[in-house]
Amino acid sequence: MNKDEKDGADEGGNFRTLSGRENHGLLIIFEGIDGAGKTTQAIRVTDWLKQKGLAAVSFSEPTRGVYGQKLREIILHGRGKMSPQEEMDLFLKDREEDVQKNILPALRQNYIVIMDRYYHSNMAYQGALGIDSDYIRALNEKIAPKPDMVIILDLDVRTGLHRINTFRREKENYFEKEDYLKKVSRIFSDMQGDYIHHIPASLPLEEVNARIDRKIMNLLHKSSSRIKFSSPDKALG
Repeated sequence: MNKDEKDGADEGGNFRTLSGRENHGLLIIFEGIDGAGKTTQAIRVTDWLKQKGLAAVSFSEPTRGVYGQKLREIILHGRGKMSPQEEMDLFLKDREEDVQKNILPALRQNYIVIMDRYYHSNMAYQGALGIDSDYIRALNEKIAPKPDMVIILDLDVRTGLHRINTFRREKENYFEKEDYLKKVSRIFSDMQGDYIHHIPASLPLEEVNARIDRKIMNLLHKSSSRIKFSSPDKALG
């Protein structure tokens, strides 16, 4: 087996995202503006799935890798003279590394992979900087597997910023400016598709949890042959 076959890539270096992971694992994404609760839900759902005996793992982007650390510096300290396309290129390099090292290996082992942000964030955040969202999607789908489910937590921008300032007790970073986030929020709101689900993050937490859990359970029942249990005596309820 040559390297391209091993990596699930064609001769041009592009991932065969459909055949490379066909019928293996599930990829579930949490998206939304800052303060919507993505990280909280990604952690909760991963733990919830593990409690059911399912093989599940979670990753977040940007990663802690070389490119991810550069992106985190930009988020904290600003873009400086970096162009939106240069920023997008960093995200692509970071995601390609994440796909190779984490996401695809887990999917091939029939894990349920939970992501705290994925390329839909690029479509929204870099799209708000003027890069065409469809172009961003196309670039990413050459290097990254398509998700089985995207859950977008919809939240008013001011509420999101209030949560950041109050509950996280953090100052707004350079991706969390109100005018910019309003553009980001509009792009998220416009995202549609059979695999995309919008949930109002302003609902009581118990209701948000319940809606998410129902959607994921429906997906699990439809895709039971693609997942595995960490304990052989477990079964979906």
